[in-house]
Amino acid sequence: MAKKDKKKSNSKPETGMLYSHEAELALINYLTRMPDGDEVLKKAGITRQHLKVMMFDDEIYQCVEKRQDKLESAPWRLEPADTTAAQILNDHLREWWSDIVLGAQNARWYGYSVLEAVYNPEATHIDDNVVTPFIGLQWIGEKPMQWYEPKNDGRLLLKRDYSKTHKDEICDQKFKHFMTRCKPTFENPYGEALLSRLYWVWFFKNSGFKFWAKFVEQYGLPMLVGKSTTGQNTEMRDALLRAHASKVIAISQSDSVEIVSSGSASGSASGTYDTFDKNLERRIQKVILGQTLTSGTDGAGSRALGEIHLEVQNSKFKADVRMILPTIQAIVNALCDLNGWERHQIIIGEEKSLEVEKADRDVKLKNAGANLTSQYFQREYGLEQGDVAEPVQTAFTQFTALPKTAFNFKAQASKLSPAQQEVEELTDTQDLQLLNPDQVKELIFKSDSPESLAYNLMQLIPDATRSQFAANLDQCLYAADILGYMAASEDK
Repeated sequence: MAKKDKKKSNSKPETGMLYSHEAELALINYLTRMPDGDEVLKKAGITRQHLKVMMFDDEIYQCVEKRQDKLESAPWRLEPADTTAAQILNDHLREWWSDIVLGAQNARWYGYSVLEAVYNPEATHIDDNVVTPFIGLQWIGEKPMQWYEPKNDGRLLLKRDYSKTHKDEICDQKFKHFMTRCKPTFENPYGEALLSRLYWVWFFKNSGFKFWAKFVEQYGLPMLVGKSTTGQNTEMRDALLRAHASKVIAISQSDSVEIVSSGSASGSASGTYDTFDKNLERRIQKVILGQTLTSGTDGAGSRALGEIHLEVQNSKFKADVRMILPTIQAIVNALCDLNGWERHQIIIGEEKSLEVEKADRDVKLKNAGANLTSQYFQREYGLEQGDVAEPVQTAFTQFTALPKTAFNFKAQASKLSPAQQEVEELTDTQDLQLLNPDQVKELIFKSDSPESLAYNLMQLIPDATRSQFAANLDQCLYAADILGYMAASEDK
């Protein structure tokens, strides 16, 4: 018979909060929670997530969408770009580009935003007939901002109301969660919410529009005034109410009905509301876009004004790129680390366009003899390493467009131009064998004209090439000219 195991089970219950006061920890977490430092939100008595209702205003949405379109359509690339991993990342990121960029840019409007990634371990990339498995994104997008709490030390907490463990959790910001913040400080780790600066503008704009709609409904329509000579005012009022609906009324000859419009009072009220509404719209455009040149120029416009408008727009675009670039780079790093790839750098922004004035200046410097280096073009025109090829130094013969024959005289120079003479020199690459002085003297005495000299020379060197024959003929003619000058000087 087997003995009973007298040893007690050593299993212990899950500790949970057995070694601490749960209520005290909850109180400490509540007391140490950083309050929102936005003064506008404090005075208005609202939270950041309630700023999203402002996106339903037509003017605010139009200005925000303009910045979103500019950022979403910006060109981007990966460096290095000639690897298989770069091609996979490029194709994969294009599928989620809008969700990533717009989700990260929301930090500009609300102060901070959080993206969460869900990965697919069985993703594949197909390039022609090559199938490459990798760990990719199954889903990535923005989660509600009220679920998270940024800390001034860079941590990101998932609040207990939205956590599986029902307590605050520190989020993994390397692979799972990606936080973007707009100008955070130690006192305000939630970041600067641009829409909070427009809260009162939006509030008065909506309230003013509601008041104006009621005013127009009540005082904008003409008023029917009836006059009764018999004193039956109550019956006249009821008749006018029915006439307002049916547009038909019957009265006696002694009674009368007049239509009284709102007159100049409503006109001045309309002008006041237009001024009020335009002022609020300018404030919205100035805060979001940085200027007020959108659909109109307030009665005036010029090319300089348009250039300033474009410059301000580009500065806002660059600020958005600087804000979201660390977040997108963190996503790229996560994909590279999960797949064991070399980390790639993502570059966002418009390529530098050719500046005509600078290009004209560089052309003049080049023509003046200045040698511009490849580093100059990379710095001034935004070119990358390898875009500008270094000049290859090759050995070549420098010609000066002047004939360089050993025996030159007017008869030969008048037949060939300097350019033609260069061609002759380029084609003549072999050594010339000239006649000795005795042979030249014998040919001169045997000949009585240049034609006979050429004939006798042909008989002497029948196997000579054309270049050799021309050189020897020039030699003989040159010697004949010299002998002729000497004979003339001696009167022979």
